[in-house]
Amino acid sequence: MVDLEKTIRKLIGEVKGSDRMSLINEGGFSRVRQMMLGLVPTIDTLGILTAQNPGGVRSTPAENKEANKNLMGDLITSNYGVIPIEGSYGGPENSFLIPNMTKADAIELGIKYGQEAVIWGLKVSEKNSEPFFRFEYIEGDTTVQTRDVSLGSSSAQEREDFYSAKKGRKFWIPFFDDAYEGAKFTQGNRTISFTPDDLTGDPKIESLVRKINKHVELSLQESRTPKSRWHHRRLIKEYKKRLDKSLHK
Repeated sequence: MVDLEKTIRKLIGEVKGSDRMSLINEGGFSRVRQMMLGLVPTIDTLGILTAQNPGGVRSTPAENKEANKNLMGDLITSNYGVIPIEGSYGGPENSFLIPNMTKADAIELGIKYGQEAVIWGLKVSEKNSEPFFRFEYIEGDTTVQTRDVSLGSSSAQEREDFYSAKKGRKFWIPFFDDAYEGAKFTQGNRTISFTPDDLTGDPKIESLVRKINKHVELSLQESRTPKSRWHHRRLIKEYKKRLDKSLHK
């Protein structure tokens, strides 16, 4: 039986050991892990999906490249930010990580591109805990399983298959692994996300964060028209740029 507390401590150590903890303008593996651990205050949902190998049938590299190109086009048209990631799932397979994606859009695109499943995560906060992501493994339009942890420490780097990666560093969500049933990520007494106390004293930053949070919330309302959600995603990008400039003066 896996020592879950030891596993969670490894996750905490991984984040604590990062040289850069910029939450606004960091790329690569560290940025991806911060998103997945719920440490980026402007990201409330995450989609993970691909267009490759539709129907569970291996396609040629050229076909897979074209399929992902088309999926990226759909995502950009909907004004989603797109983070390409690599991986291996019985063979090479490239995917996208999409911040602040609605569950409905993840499901719709998964079905459109013939995928047997997509992954979607929602940031949640339970009593006396810091926010964390609850990831759903969705077959068609039905959630089959959830996980409250994602792994990217040394044990993830040792995996030879069934992992995703960014710039060569691996991570995975332990779906269908009984050892992680009920496992939860904890941050101890450490907080990296913005809190009201962190923001007091600078009205400009407070205003920008409130605007970003408002537009993130509106962009995730599936009752809104696609045009309206597109509008709010555009504003999120604009206000994040302004926040970045304010934080790095």
